[in-house]
Amino acid sequence: MAVFQKILCPVDFSKTSGHAFVYAAAIAQQFEAELILLHVMEDVPLFTAYSGLPAMDVPPEVEKSARKDLERLAASVGAGKAKVQTVIVRGKSHEAVLKYATEHNVDLIVIGKHGRSQLDYWLFGSVTERVIRRAACPVVVVPGPAEAKEAHPARK
Repeated sequence: MAVFQKILCPVDFSKTSGHAFVYAAAIAQQFEAELILLHVMEDVPLFTAYSGLPAMDVPPEVEKSARKDLERLAASVGAGKAKVQTVIVRGKSHEAVLKYATEHNVDLIVIGKHGRSQLDYWLFGSVTERVIRRAACPVVVVPGPAEAKEAHPARK
């Protein structure tokens, strides 16, 4: 049986990533593993490739708010067996997740099936799909709460 020491859970504050967090926290508690909550701050690239304008920086208050939300999530794990760490990085979501996982020898990535926006999916592709294809460690994909209920009608 695999033993997980470091579990990475990318968080974008969507309902789906919140659902993934619940699973990641449970796995971390079970294995007495370190749980790393990673939030990626992307500069706003809206049509910069076409306009030639530079991407807009994320305002400091947005980063401060994200840090508070991450800390709140970390505190919700409680005083169990898992150690929780929060990290905010800048970059493209899938690249930042993969880079962090590689550089910090992550044993497992627990990620939500969908991100915040369907528009992002259509314009840029799925972060989750890219992570699955390129990760060097196992990846657990967690559906959103509504999808989980539909997938398991016995839970109704």
